[in-house]
Amino acid sequence: MPDVRQGGCLCGAARYEINVEGHKTGNCHCVDCQKNSGAAFMPFMTVDAGQFRWLAMPSGAYVSSDKVIRRFCTVCGSPITWESKEKPDNQSVSLGSLDRVEGIEITYEIYTRSRLKNILPVAEARQYEGDNG
Repeated sequence: MPDVRQGGCLCGAARYEINVEGHKTGNCHCVDCQKNSGAAFMPFMTVDAGQFRWLAMPSGAYVSSDKVIRRFCTVCGSPITWESKEKPDNQSVSLGSLDRVEGIEITYEIYTRSRLKNILPVAEARQYEGDNG
């Protein structure tokens, strides 16, 4: 059964709808995500691209590498999506941009080799030193 939720940026200029059924949710500890989020790590959710649609697309896009586009709101600065050029069938969203996060659990953590020393692993979450493939 679909579990359709909405999300968006802090100011409301960018909005999306996402079916979270079958989601994969994790924390990324890579340096790029640390800088993008301004935090120790970035919690994100990935679904099939067909389970995501923009209601109001954000005005900002940053190509942070030859493989990644990060979309954000230029009004309030909220990071919203991470889009892989290598995996266009997937859509990743910043977990904090969802309006409702109940029932969503972190099941894995990636780039743990960049984890800040005082941040403990999430209990029972799979740990990967790099990408989880």
